[in-house]
Amino acid sequence: MLSSLRKFNQSEVARERQRILNYYDHYGGAATLDAFGVDRKLIYVWRQRLRLNGRKPSALVPESTIPKTKRQMMVDPQIVDFIKKLREKRYRLGKETDSFSPKPTIGSTMIRPVVG
Repeated sequence: MLSSLRKFNQSEVARERQRILNYYDHYGGAATLDAFGVDRKLIYVWRQRLRLNGRKPSALVPESTIPKTKRQMMVDPQIVDFIKKLREKRYRLGKETDSFSPKPTIGSTMIRPVVG
């Protein structure tokens, strides 16, 4: 149930979370877990957010799930230059074609993100 909440806009998610909190207050933890799939730990996290933000409903809006630091592809610039020059010389050379070496040292999965 919780993963499906990401499909709605943020105010609807906050309203649903408030509804789950009210249900928990009225019926308890076991009933809330059965009805919504939300355990006690998550209820306490939501309550703490409300308490720290002065009971504002905007505190129940989910935070971004984007990683704070994204991995950057580390490719030697000489490899990129070599592939670009090779493709300029042989324009039909695709990512799957590895005619420049007898044993492939660079896989097609690496060439695609590097050159495009």
